[in-house]
Amino acid sequence: MELPRRTTDDVYLPDGTFTAAIEGLRRRTDAHSLRIAIVYAFDFRTRMLPYWYADKRMAPCSVRTLGDCLHAAGFKHVRIVLQQWTPNFNPSAAVLDGRPLDLLMVSAMQVHADPSYDLIRDTHTLGDARPLILAGGPKAIYEPTDYFELGPRPGIGADCVSTGEAFVFLNLLETILDTPGKTVRSAFERARREGALDKVPGLVYLAPDAPDDRPVAINTGVQRLLRDLDEMPMPDAGYRLLEPPHRRKTLAPRPYPPKKVGRKSIIASVITTQGCKFNCSYCPIPAVNQRTWRYKSPKRIAAEIKHIHENFGIKEFFSTDDNFFNTRETVVDLMTEMARTKIGGVPMAQRISFFTEATEFDVYKNLDILPLCRAGGLKAIWFGIEDITADLVNKGQTAGKTRDVFARLHDLDIQTMSMMIHSDDQPVRSSPGDLSGLLNQARYLFNQGAVSYQCTYLGPAVGTRDFEPAAKSRTLYKTVAGEPIPQAFLDGNHVAASGHPRPWDRQINVLRAYATFYNPWNTVRVLASFTRDSLGAKRLLFQIIGQIGLLMTAPRLFAWARKLRKGPIEVWDGLQTARIPMIDAASGRQTNWAIEHLPTPDLPPIRRPRKDPSDPTPDAELVKMA
Repeated sequence: MELPRRTTDDVYLPDGTFTAAIEGLRRRTDAHSLRIAIVYAFDFRTRMLPYWYADKRMAPCSVRTLGDCLHAAGFKHVRIVLQQWTPNFNPSAAVLDGRPLDLLMVSAMQVHADPSYDLIRDTHTLGDARPLILAGGPKAIYEPTDYFELGPRPGIGADCVSTGEAFVFLNLLETILDTPGKTVRSAFERARREGALDKVPGLVYLAPDAPDDRPVAINTGVQRLLRDLDEMPMPDAGYRLLEPPHRRKTLAPRPYPPKKVGRKSIIASVITTQGCKFNCSYCPIPAVNQRTWRYKSPKRIAAEIKHIHENFGIKEFFSTDDNFFNTRETVVDLMTEMARTKIGGVPMAQRISFFTEATEFDVYKNLDILPLCRAGGLKAIWFGIEDITADLVNKGQTAGKTRDVFARLHDLDIQTMSMMIHSDDQPVRSSPGDLSGLLNQARYLFNQGAVSYQCTYLGPAVGTRDFEPAAKSRTLYKTVAGEPIPQAFLDGNHVAASGHPRPWDRQINVLRAYATFYNPWNTVRVLASFTRDSLGAKRLLFQIIGQIGLLMTAPRLFAWARKLRKGPIEVWDGLQTARIPMIDAASGRQTNWAIEHLPTPDLPPIRRPRKDPSDPTPDAELVKMA
């Protein structure tokens, strides 16, 4: 199943709501002394192809956005900690501007979830003196209840989880500050007991009346989306609030100097568009965006890039698009504005490089506007081709379109970055003239001028339509060689779900594919055509990066392949009951969220405060969950 969505006429926040929330918090000067740490969790077991180079060289946009919002709202003591830069940071040891933390925010992708749990467990060692703990990010969006009851004893977990974007946090913070309490944590607890949190769509928290040994979570429903992305603050403070790289457990006296940011975070991630018109069964992106298409105005994007370059010296910008060429008009308007924007009296395209992600099908339809894109600074496109023959998924890609698109981009000096998927049904090799084989496709992409190559193994992601069928068919691995699957191994690099009788072979196939693209012979071929190839320097660079990454990746994936072969492999036997069941705040009924669960038998009754003060019913209504 996918994430639920609101009705069509209720998807968006009213225009101006986001700005009004920041202004309202800015007037709350009594709260501006709060000490707030925003931590981006990072699991170093994910440092392998295709992520190892960029993962430590790009400050994530998500936590920077929260920093931008808090700074715009007047909060004066905020620090952003990137665990990939500061791996030993412990919230329990944190002192920010002379005082312990009042609020800890932890953001994590699913593959980085385990370190985020450790951060929360460490915070609980402070006992009653601990800060309020909020969890967010992709892991929280899809599996919010995983952040409760982390052990080793009951009550160790996040206080609240956000299943939405930045506005959900702003709305929650408003609600907490409107509730009397000696500390931000005590105010939250009162709001939780009184049901005030139910007014904030996009939250999950533990029901206060549930027994300690049988926790139940309350879900306040689907968030409303920010329609006008221009309401978001300019990306500035998020870079100025970064914790310096170090190996200490504590916080540094001051943030990383802005003049040094561009040396460490050499790539800036920027939000330009969000959403995708495709509906691939293995992808959760359309559902999390509630089937919407949103984008920033061209002037705003150009202004952001110019501002970041001028203030932090960053020259490379990765646009966090789901499908940049989703609509032609948006691309034309944005690239026209970027082409006319100047930095220091010269066209911006001469100062910066703009990277994005798109489908081959949409770029093929828009070959005629690629010169405009190049004039606007577009230097590379990451293509989710997945499978050239479209046997696995059909997004309009073909071998002929790959050839034509790559050739046109090569003529314009735009790098082509290919992203492929290997699956149970794909052969590792196919006969000459047949491109169905994994290695045949890797060779074809190199021969067509692909600069980089990514190969991941198809596994059903949480929040996709592929997940429940995989669970029912018993292809999701629970343990291998007696050990639970680490969340870091759900990265697409590791075979962690498969119906193939020899999964270790499929694992080695991923390495074969990388070695087919990144190898010394291909490096020699690049050097032989270096003077004739305008992208020769980039292809050579990525051959070097790729071969280093392959040397880092191969030992670990070979070790995992050995475990798969040795076994035993234990699979999830169909759908399961939720470890922590969840009820809907409005109806009181048990609800599913991104994963279908079997009904939990004999759920304890939960008392819910009445929502309307004028209601003559008692102060709490007993709700028996279905």
